[in-house]
Amino acid sequence: MSAHGFRWRAARAALALVTLAIAPRAHAQRDARPVVAIVADAGGTELTDFMIPHATLASSGVARVVTVASHAGRIALPPSTTSIVPDQTMAAFDAAHPAGADFVVVPALVDRANPAVLAWLRRQSAHGATIVSICEGAWTVAAAGLLDGRSATSHWHALDALAKKYPRTRWVRDRRYVVDDHLVTSTGVTASLPVSLYLVERIAGRQVADSVARSIGVAAWDPTHETAAFRLTKAMYAKAVVNHFAWWRHDAVAVPVADGVDEIALALTLDAIPRTMRGEAFTWSADGAPVTGRQGLRISVDRARAAVPSDARVLRLPTPATPPAAALDSALARLTQWYGRDAAELITMGMEYPAP
Repeated sequence: MSAHGFRWRAARAALALVTLAIAPRAHAQRDARPVVAIVADAGGTELTDFMIPHATLASSGVARVVTVASHAGRIALPPSTTSIVPDQTMAAFDAAHPAGADFVVVPALVDRANPAVLAWLRRQSAHGATIVSICEGAWTVAAAGLLDGRSATSHWHALDALAKKYPRTRWVRDRRYVVDDHLVTSTGVTASLPVSLYLVERIAGRQVADSVARSIGVAAWDPTHETAAFRLTKAMYAKAVVNHFAWWRHDAVAVPVADGVDEIALALTLDAIPRTMRGEAFTWSADGAPVTGRQGLRISVDRARAAVPSDARVLRLPTPATPPAAALDSALARLTQWYGRDAAELITMGMEYPAP
């Protein structure tokens, strides 16, 4: 064998040894965290139902969190005027994760029965994913046939209608969230916080969940709840109608945002304002360009600072030193000051918030 041939074979042998040495290390470095897919729909996706699970799970670091939609493009997040662009279409997610997600979070969707979403949920469930509905996301999960014969809950105002349409489901009251094996359902909008912390605990244990709860300002996140505390009286309904149609009493309420805005604080604040039937919220940034939230969501902005009306009320988010979950109490205090206790009652009933 020539000297050149010997050197070539020696080099190949050395390369093989290096490859064998590196391969296990590369395998060990693969991200083994569970995958959480949060569903959005172009027809509209409830703001808090969507943002809070994303922010809570992403900040915990215990899972890979991906936002998915049936089609590409911006997703409106009512009752706010803001929107986001999801990370992937469902088709792209399926290609990247052929084994499916570990958890799929379903917020309340304006189009409760989008055939593409229903089919995708069925496939994810068949792969073994735990399906988690937030608030009236239960309509979509039920329409997919995934709640038949199971125990579930939803927003207090939807329970009777759900029970009538889906009688094969055992609809549970007085539980903030209900766990039935690979199905988890929760009550109204603000239940997105405790159920998200439950998912952190399910993935990483109680100690991690307690730490995350402290960091975002949630003192208790067990499923204790009193459904009967929430009801829409005739007087409340009348006040809501009067507030809605008395357009001359409506206010523009400006919420300033910038890169690094906390998505939990933003969602709770923007969700509360329009529920007063008096405040019409919009966001503004220095130049009106989209901002990137603390946990990575790219969030649209309604106006530039220069376009904010001089008579607009301003509702600022709490400082970063304040736990973000406190934003709702802060907003309630200010909105009560502006619009009275009736408006605050509409917020707590609509968001099913067991306020102190």
